[in-house]
Amino acid sequence: MTGTEEKYPLHKAAREGRLEDLRILLASGRYDANKGTFELVRPLHEACLAGHFDCAALLIHYGANVNLANIDGATALCDACCSGNVRCVQLLLEHGAQVNPPFLLTSPLHEAVFRDHWECLKLLLKYGANMNKSDCHFGTPLHIAACKGHRNSAAILLRLGASPNIPHIHQTPLHEAARSQDLEFLELLLAHGANVYSCNNRGLTARQLVPSSTSPCKVLLHEWEKIPRSLLHHCRLRIRSALGPERLKFLPTLRIPKVLINFLNFE
Repeated sequence: MTGTEEKYPLHKAAREGRLEDLRILLASGRYDANKGTFELVRPLHEACLAGHFDCAALLIHYGANVNLANIDGATALCDACCSGNVRCVQLLLEHGAQVNPPFLLTSPLHEAVFRDHWECLKLLLKYGANMNKSDCHFGTPLHIAACKGHRNSAAILLRLGASPNIPHIHQTPLHEAARSQDLEFLELLLAHGANVYSCNNRGLTARQLVPSSTSPCKVLLHEWEKIPRSLLHHCRLRIRSALGPERLKFLPTLRIPKVLINFLNFE
């Protein structure tokens, strides 16, 4: 073993998923379940990042704090969302993990969207994750989805009321999707109310960021700039805005006609 592994045996056992070794170490009383490395990585971080549910559960049983952050501000919940392990995410949330950490270098929701782990994303939203909060790097989760082309995650966020018009360093998700020339992503954003006239810090609209004059993306954006949208389109957006994210979560359970629920859900 290296010196680091000798110094942090809990970390190594948790990272490698060696449940019985971890149990023996913790039961000995010689090791602190919350001991951090020089980067403030705890054994629980290691278990969650590797997706070892049983190891994470054992560490919590022995007093691991689910809300301790590493040097980059990531909690164990962030790491569980990185791995995409829904069971680990559920475990941490049930034991009081903060779905919206106070010091937002990153957040669990940003990490889930970055890797398109949409099942983790839905679970975080169920527990009240803030869809419109920006991190220090990419912006909102929708910015990340636009940068990475993760349409599944974007569709979930938009359906539940995430704003497509929040800027980050003067760029909206529509600008990001235009730069990557993702036609389907642009259509998704526009249908959910993205402002086609919004300009970045150089005074450029999303259309002006599309390099090719014959690109279907440029044609689409030009049409949205020149052709007024239907009253039906504006009514849907207005009703969704009035409901807000908290009510949109429960839209399928509202006592209104099914046809109206489908309309508001873009179905």
